[in-house]
This record gives sequence, structure tokens and C-alpha cells, in this order.
Amino acid sequence: MAKKSGLLILLLTLTLLLTLALTYRLGIPPKAALVPAFSFRPAELKEHTVGDYSVLVDEKGQVLDKMARTVYKDDEFIAEDNQRYRVTRIEGNKAICSPIGKETVSLEDGSAKAPTSSQPVQAGGAKNLVAIYHTHSDESYVPTDGTESIPGHGGIFKVGEVFAAKLRSMGVNVDHDLSSHEPHDNNSYKRSRRTAVQLLNKGPAAIFDIHRDGVPDPDFYRQVVADTYVTKIRLVVGRENQNMNANLDFAKRIKAAADAKYPGLIRGIFIGAGSYNQDLSPRAILLEIGTHTNTREEAQRGAGLIAEVIPTVLGITPQPGPAAPSTSGDWKGVFFVILAFVLGGGAYLIISSGGWDKALARIKQYTSVEWANLLGQRLRRPLLRRKKVPAEKLPNNQERKDWEKD
Repeated sequence: MAKKSGLLILLLTLTLLLTLALTYRLGIPPKAALVPAFSFRPAELKEHTVGDYSVLVDEKGQVLDKMARTVYKDDEFIAEDNQRYRVTRIEGNKAICSPIGKETVSLEDGSAKAPTSSQPVQAGGAKNLVAIYHTHSDESYVPTDGTESIPGHGGIFKVGEVFAAKLRSMGVNVDHDLSSHEPHDNNSYKRSRRTAVQLLNKGPAAIFDIHRDGVPDPDFYRQVVADTYVTKIRLVVGRENQNMNANLDFAKRIKAAADAKYPGLIRGIFIGAGSYNQDLSPRAILLEIGTHTNTREEAQRGAGLIAEVIPTVLGITPQPGPAAPSTSGDWKGVFFVILAFVLGGGAYLIISSGGWDKALARIKQYTSVEWANLLGQRLRRPLLRRKKVPAEKLPNNQERKDWEKD
């Protein structure tokens, strides 16, 4: 009895260890994912709403920008012409802005505070990886998707996949996460933080949170670029985290590269209250690709164009042909699941049978009888049709009784 108990404890221990290994393999977020984001954003901050939006104007009332988020005093933005503005006061849904000078936007890394992890990487290296996720996984495009919100399956996923596919076609490895972070509320970024941490644990060169805006006017984002209609793209940087300077520099270099290759593609750079989980990485950017009243096809074309400049900004040398995604990790995950199932099932069989001997007897009985019955139903009739078996060679009733008693 003591021997059986020892074996049982050993099996249960192995099952527990394997389950823990499988949990780690599947990417359950580490303890760091549960740490609150570094942020001083107002408690009632609302973003990416549909119907309500802010209008940014200068002192004369001229419209400078629009966005479906609450804008706060001291927020800043860099316009398409690289003029930088600061919000000086709020009047209803209007944000009054003052110019603070022309911004230098260049492909060169101008951030003296950027950590060494933001230095260019080469294709094929350990960091030839870009991560993509969607905090607002419901966001959709009304003309194409039929609604502005599809919880857990938003049209924004398909826009993100075009962005990912273009990067892959240039030899960049991409991890595109399709996790749902519903409901679409003020806690969405807390939920998506877990996803961001999981992706960053893989050491990507950059991480992108892809959204769309909620400005009602589709023409505000619609633009002809490269002889086709696309949506413009806004880059968003959180100003209340320790990586703000590095992330802003990254955004400015993306804008410089896009301005050089596809003028008019970038709507601007918004530097707003909040963190957007960008405290996790010096190369974390939020992209707003069009608005809910644009077609998804326009947004997908815009996503493909902006993706073309990302390797240049990251210092990754584009490679011809698509980069085939590795599936070795997926097969390891499947192996762990099967192994855990086998060990767990074995432990249950031993416990329910009362020991090794009875467990083996049950397995032998199943393989010799149950499978024979299953195959017999398929094979017996064709064999009898081809050759009639003499009656004296058939098993008698007593033999059949012994054979089929279980």
C-alpha cells in the first residue's frame, strides 16, 4: 500500500510540475503585468469615443485638429507641418492651443535620453521582431463592418493584420496578438497591459497598439496617397511616463520616414495625458488608423503604407519575400498539452482502478476487446462476402460468451 501511495504522489507531483510548465509556456502574465501602469491620467479620462470628440483650435478659432478623446490642458500635438502646439485652456469640447515652435522631425535618433535598447537592430538578429496588439479590440469601420463596434472581433484586427503582413513581406518577424480587452471602457488599458507585458517578454524591437479614431467626418482622415484613397494615421504618445522622450523621438522618426516616402499619410503626433502602457518600453507607439466612418479598405491601405517605413526606422534591413512564421513554439505547446493529458489521465486511471495491475488490466482489456469490436464491425462483413466461413470453424456459444463477457 505504501508503494502505491508513493507512486501516486510521484504521478501527481509530475502532473503539477507539467501544468506549471504549460502555464508558463502559454504566456500567463507575470507578476509585473499586475503592477499598475505608471500614469497620472485623470480618473475620468475618456478615449476613442464615438459621437463625442474634441476640436483643437488656435486663438483665432481656426481648427487645427480633431480627435475622439477628451483633451486636457498641457496636452501637446505636432501638426502635419511639424508646428508644435500646447493646449492652454479648455472651453467645452474645444481645446484652445498656442504654438510653441517648429519641431525638428528627422530620421536620426535625436533623443539623448533614449536607452541603449533603442539602438538600431539588424535583420536576423535576436530583436528582429515587432509586436502588435489592440487595446480596443471592438473598434470597427461602419461602411465595411456595418457597425462601429464588434466586441472581441473588431475590424481593427484586419487592419492590424495588413500592417503585420506588410512587415513580414519585408523580412520582419511579427507577433500579432488578437486578445480581446472588452469592455471598451476606462479600464481597457489595464486589461491590455497584461497582453503588452507578454509580448514585451519576447524582446521585440518595438510594440504597436493599433486603434482607429471616432471623428464623424470621414474626409478628416481620408487622403490620396500613392494614387489611391487611404486613411491618414495619427501617432499618439503618452506624456505621463518615464519613456515619454524616447517614445516621442521614435514617433518623430516614423513621421519623418513617412513624410519622405508618402507625404500626407501622417495626420500628426498627439502627446496626451496618460501612459497608454508606454512606460513598459521606449519604443511603444499607439497608432490611430482612420476613423469609424472611413471604409476598412482605406484603413488597410493606410496600414500597409505606414508599415513600409517601420524597418527603416528600426534599422532593420528589409529582406525579399515573406518571412515564414515559426511554428516550433506552437508544436511545443501542443506537445505539453498532450503530455499533461496523458499523465493526468494515467494518474486518474491508477487511482480509480486501485493500483498498477488493475490499471494495466483495464488498458489491455480496452485495446484487445474494444478495438477488436470497433474494427470487427468494419472488417467482418466484407470478409464474409468474399469467402464464406464454414459453420464448424465459427466459435461456439460458450466461447463467444467468454470472449464477449466484458
